[in-house]
Amino acid sequence: FMKDYESNGPMVTGLPPQEASVRLTIFQSTFDDLWRKYDTYSSGEMLFGLQVKDYPVLVKVKKELNLLQKLYTLYNTVIDTVNGYYDILWLDIDIEKINEELTEFQNRCRKLPRALKDWPAFNDLKQKIDDFNETCPLLELMTNKALKARHWERIATLTGHPFDFESDTFALRNIMEAPLLQYKEDIEDICISAVKEKDIEAKLKIVISEWNNEEFSFSQFKNRGELLLKGQQVSDIVSKMEDSLMMLGSLMSNRYNVPFKRSIQQWLTRLSSTTDIIENWVTVQNLWIYLEAVFVGGDIAKQLPKEAKRFQSIDKSWVKIMTRAHETPNVVSCCVGDEMLGQLLPHLLEQLELCQKSLSGYLEKKRLVFPRFFFVSDPVLLEILGQASDPHTIQAHLLSVFDNTKHVTFHEKDYERIIAIISKEEEVIELEKPVMAQGNVEQWLGSLLKMAQQSLHGVIRTAAMAISEPASFVFLEFFNTYPAQVGLLGLQLLWTMKAENALQTLKYDRKIMATTNGVFLDMLNQLIAQTTTNLTKVQRVKFETLITIHVHQHDIFEHLYKKNIKHVHDFEWLKQSRFYFKEDIDKCLISITDVDFHYQNEFLGCTERLVITNLTDRCYITLAQALGMSMGAAPAGPAGTGKTETTKDMGKALGKYVVVFNCSDQMDYRGLGKIFKGLAQSGSWGCFDEFNRIDLPVLSVAAQQIAIVLGCRKERKRQFIFTDGDVVDLNPEFGIFITMNP
Repeated sequence: FMKDYESNGPMVTGLPPQEASVRLTIFQSTFDDLWRKYDTYSSGEMLFGLQVKDYPVLVKVKKELNLLQKLYTLYNTVIDTVNGYYDILWLDIDIEKINEELTEFQNRCRKLPRALKDWPAFNDLKQKIDDFNETCPLLELMTNKALKARHWERIATLTGHPFDFESDTFALRNIMEAPLLQYKEDIEDICISAVKEKDIEAKLKIVISEWNNEEFSFSQFKNRGELLLKGQQVSDIVSKMEDSLMMLGSLMSNRYNVPFKRSIQQWLTRLSSTTDIIENWVTVQNLWIYLEAVFVGGDIAKQLPKEAKRFQSIDKSWVKIMTRAHETPNVVSCCVGDEMLGQLLPHLLEQLELCQKSLSGYLEKKRLVFPRFFFVSDPVLLEILGQASDPHTIQAHLLSVFDNTKHVTFHEKDYERIIAIISKEEEVIELEKPVMAQGNVEQWLGSLLKMAQQSLHGVIRTAAMAISEPASFVFLEFFNTYPAQVGLLGLQLLWTMKAENALQTLKYDRKIMATTNGVFLDMLNQLIAQTTTNLTKVQRVKFETLITIHVHQHDIFEHLYKKNIKHVHDFEWLKQSRFYFKEDIDKCLISITDVDFHYQNEFLGCTERLVITNLTDRCYITLAQALGMSMGAAPAGPAGTGKTETTKDMGKALGKYVVVFNCSDQMDYRGLGKIFKGLAQSGSWGCFDEFNRIDLPVLSVAAQQIAIVLGCRKERKRQFIFTDGDVVDLNPEFGIFITMNP
């Protein structure tokens, strides 16, 4: 056996592993018989007490065969399994399972005894596992469902091996026959690009299906049917479209987009055109709504017949566009299905802008006639002008052009005759002469304003007469006789008169200051006593305001008395706000230091006034000096300290119409220019809150505009030419104030 084993056994050098495996099976069977005999004989020898004969050769062969058995069992398993793989159909292949089995074989290979690792069978076995293992990642990539016919064709061209991958019998063997490892990197690229292309295709499909199903929705316009795009839905469409365009843009820049490039390009163009068209559409829609209210019916259409005619043809085109949108509600098809919207909307926009330009010119003319219209927004002004044929419609808008005229009283029988004005607190001023609300609204509003000021001045004149006749003057009765505004002014006239009288009489009467101080204290106590009685809300506000002002007046006089001021030319007296009624010129004058102001007779109603502090007084002096030198003023200080309120309060003291503008970065130089023109022409005060929030480029133009207006006031011109070329009348009573928050 040994001679045969050594010359023909499985361990003969140079034997191929398959042959060695066959020989191992034969010799193992012969050896097993020999070993059984050896076992039996050894047992017999031990039984009879004979010497047990050793066969060291057998033990050696047994060890060798055991090792070989381990190696060739694994070898055969691997060969059978791997060969079995080749017959798996390509559709049924499970690369994960194959990977697991190969890993298991590798682990078993590693655990084989070191002695076997030099044998050809071991190397052959290892090579077989490693080769298949190397192909596995490639096969895994190739099993991806993303691979389409075009990718298989590229692999076939690359390897020079045809693949009938659509055949039912297409198995792994057909793939393994190709020299895959030789072109490993190129095949990997093809597989990766297939995955990326699938991803691109999926994203493109999402975009396409989204826009194939997106439709416009419409909303009702007055009683003319669904003539508007729904605002909220349109902004949703635009933001969705921006997302889609971003997505398409990233697909466009992806290097794997070749098969879909044309489709991506097409959708990019369609969606970006749609976005532009929708933006135009919304702009046209907003302008159309705005101008439709003006030119369809209403009084303005009659005054601008040419524009009204132009708007009619725009209106027809708009209805045509919306009808078309109803027929083709799909967003993309409607916008870029044909050239209609792309061509018609820019034309409509151009026509609407022409209408708007004419309308702005028309409004500008109206504003130049009644300058307070400069402080009213275009929509409100259009509403006022649009309803001008019925003068009673002005009631709703009076507060936007007067300080505190909420209603006017029309004559019971004469529909257009205005006979009185009424404040928010229901205080009434009867007009000296009725005003006829006929013709253009801007003209009769101007007449109403003049007559209201004249009538209020008449009431003030009567009150001033009453004060100057001490014999018949009853202090508390005076305040119940006259409107709150006149009562307060009367109190200030009375105080100035008595204080000046005391200062002038001081030379002859030493006790006059103390006596007058007592009189003022008595007046204050009488006013305070009124607040404990049963008063209406308006009366309470009236008396509280009188007390607020008179407390200050009493304090001032007490201060003069204690400081021993002796004449009316002392600065301590001159720096106060002093109120006079000059009968010779029939004007109410307010003097602060060396600056005199004419009371402007704006009807202010019964409103609260600020408590006057030393700081308020200093502000009044500064503001008065600024105006005296034809300058503007800029009260400075932290937020909420009363810069704007002090300016407004001084305006009330002077009977001015004060307009407050909250500045923002949205303001442009045209808007500011309108305001400056309005202020200069109407003689109103403008307080620009947080002026520093306006953008720098706009501020530089505003500075130039203010310089022109104030320059003309300084030169005492009656008219000036503004930056936009308009000739503007100048009322020197105007004032410009700015406040800034640090």
